[in-house]
Amino acid sequence: MGTEGIETGPGGIERRVGVGLRLKLFGFLLPLVFLLIVTVTLVVTEVTKFTLRRDLLQRGAAISRVVSLSAGHSLLAKDPLGLDRLVSETRASDPDIAFVSIRDASDIVVAHDRVTERGKPYRPVPPLFPLGTFGDTRADEVVRDGRRLIEYTTPISFAGRRVGIASLGLSMEGLATAQRSIRQRIFAAAAIILVAAFFGTLLLSSFITTPVKRLHQGVLSLASSERFQPVPSHSSDELGALTRNFNRMAETILAQKNSLQKKALQLEESYVSMVRVIAASLDARDPYTMGHSTRVARMSCALGRRLGINEEELSHLERAAIFHDLGKIQTPDDVLLKGERLSRAEEEQMKNHPVDGTEILRMAPFLHRYIPVVRAHHEWYNGEGYPDGIRGDEIPLHAQLIALADAFDAMTTDRPYREALSTQDAIDEILQFRGTQFSPELADAFAKMVREMPPTDETTLKSMAL
Repeated sequence: MGTEGIETGPGGIERRVGVGLRLKLFGFLLPLVFLLIVTVTLVVTEVTKFTLRRDLLQRGAAISRVVSLSAGHSLLAKDPLGLDRLVSETRASDPDIAFVSIRDASDIVVAHDRVTERGKPYRPVPPLFPLGTFGDTRADEVVRDGRRLIEYTTPISFAGRRVGIASLGLSMEGLATAQRSIRQRIFAAAAIILVAAFFGTLLLSSFITTPVKRLHQGVLSLASSERFQPVPSHSSDELGALTRNFNRMAETILAQKNSLQKKALQLEESYVSMVRVIAASLDARDPYTMGHSTRVARMSCALGRRLGINEEELSHLERAAIFHDLGKIQTPDDVLLKGERLSRAEEEQMKNHPVDGTEILRMAPFLHRYIPVVRAHHEWYNGEGYPDGIRGDEIPLHAQLIALADAFDAMTTDRPYREALSTQDAIDEILQFRGTQFSPELADAFAKMVREMPPTDETTLKSMAL
């Protein structure tokens, strides 16, 4: 064809007809679109693969650390039932867990999800290659009993002494399946887009510039994880098909991203549930503080609700209150369960529990938001608290609410060395310390809340969560 003419296309748009121009557009636009799609496909595939693998590694390391922290006391106390329960609950908490093993300092298995392994020497297998360390937890890829696993090894310490080792195996089958499914969907969507791109770039004319720019911006926003808006498509030609297929690919990618976010949320809930179990176990160590954390959480949230805190923040407040005494898991029984007043040295040892609690929460990224509150729940309004001596508004609001509920519950609970105070006496004691230990405004609001409790609530206050 050696001549050029004018042709009316869809929608009445005029376009110049010429083989040379079409070939130029085809030769320029197709490689560009191909490069963009291939780049995004490879980037998204690799990022997804890396994210899934990283989450699996961190999840296993966190579970292994929790098992190690929970097993120390039972292992030292030679409590096989407690160890078996810990192993069983951990094994049932996640379908990807292949095995859970706890062994003593002599490398003898004292607890295992397979009963036949108990009492035997631990069977180490040579690692295919190391995957890294997470604090004191080591992760290796191994083949055990014909299965490819990520094996985590965490030393078990109690009161500064190493008493055993916890081992945990996570199956890589679920990871491989998820990666394969994501790859197939992304490649299928990319293939559709490439076919549409081939025909679209072959048939488009001079009005291609603006739609391609829009498509290019859509690819960039998707690749850079910005908020993605579907690329508008107003034509029924190949470019329109390309744009719609791109939007479908983006929906596939975003759906996978949402799926990962849901799994991350589920993982967070798993972490929180595990720490709740530890907190409940801690309360159960002392019959005088049974249910303490739950009662503190309820009263903190009741006060927070009266102050107008929204439901999302109340949820965070409730979790922080459940976790506030988590560090006492590091406190020896002879101090925690002492039947008389503590000595000065023992009081100093007990004062370490806010810092110990933050170190436990630091092991799980999803729990980092609770660290400032747990660390500060024994700070005083006038700066004479511990561990950091901060004052006034420097103390997180959630920590101040928990401090009030914590003090009230401690005073209204029987202890070996004194009987519980009445509700009115406890309120008088709190008001006596308004402006020193407690915020005046919060202390007044707390006192008003307790006084306004119905008689049934007041009489059952001490038995809540028991």
